[in-house]
Amino acid sequence: MDSFPLLSSGAVSQYPTETRVGQGVGIIRFLDGSDQRFLRSSHTFRRWRIELSLLSQAEIASLELFFNAQKGMFSPFVFKDPGTNTQIPNCRFASSEMDADYVGPNAHSTSLWIMETNG
Repeated sequence: MDSFPLLSSGAVSQYPTETRVGQGVGIIRFLDGSDQRFLRSSHTFRRWRIELSLLSQAEIASLELFFNAQKGMFSPFVFKDPGTNTQIPNCRFASSEMDADYVGPNAHSTSLWIMETNG
């Protein structure tokens, strides 16, 4: 399984990094428009918002190559939690698109959501 690329500083993200915790919920929708919700598992899942700015050309190219290799949100990878420095397996991108902005010479920025999954 591939690992999320590190920045040239050795970090996985820049501060602040937003972390959210939630549980998988299933929804059954009925013909009358009502719905019933239930927990799919008792395991809590984490999501991270990775804000990256002033990236070099090499760093943004590395992120774009990794994103394309994962086919966006369709392949799992190992992600290093920026808060605890633990390796989290079975993570995926939360979006099928990656936007990279050109800020200036050798300065790029992007924003990514990464989510923990069952596999």
